[in-house]
Amino acid sequence: MSGATVRNEMRDLEDDGFLTQPHTSAGRIPTEAGYRYYVEHLMAPDQPTTRIQAEVQALGRRAATRAERPKAIGRFVADYIDNAVILRLERDNMYYTGLSHLFAQPEFRDHAHMVDISSVFDECEERLAAVAEAIADEEPVVLIGRDNPLGYGCGTVAVRFGRGTLMVIVGPLRMPYARAVGVLDYLRNIL
Repeated sequence: MSGATVRNEMRDLEDDGFLTQPHTSAGRIPTEAGYRYYVEHLMAPDQPTTRIQAEVQALGRRAATRAERPKAIGRFVADYIDNAVILRLERDNMYYTGLSHLFAQPEFRDHAHMVDISSVFDECEERLAAVAEAIADEEPVVLIGRDNPLGYGCGTVAVRFGRGTLMVIVGPLRMPYARAVGVLDYLRNIL
């Protein structure tokens, strides 16, 4: 493909609302619609490797109590995806981990954006109730931008499993959706 063809294709994607150029000297980045199109039409979930599966299963066996198991797995997922994880456990206990991963992302260097996303954790219970309502079945669900009860400027992948446990991965719009969906689908099947 010639450079001119690539530039024309990029311009068409920009005109259709799938890409944006934040400023003249910047490259083009996907818009909310671009990410949504990718998730709905192009993405194939990345299944965790056998090594990752073995680590998750070992975590479950090593947990001191049954109540500690989802927390240990949540910490592992936060490290694996490099974003935050929120758990709503049985009887509405809340647990979150991976905030340092989330706020280390370049998008959150902007103070206003960081304050916006940090409010999610102040209003966690109410917002997670809205996320739970968005999950129609037991499949992982991806919520992006305007569709995301956790905030316009972030992406969320969530799944329900076990006896009322809700696991939610929170990251920037450009989070690794295929990897997040793959690991949550795997967890849903084993838990």
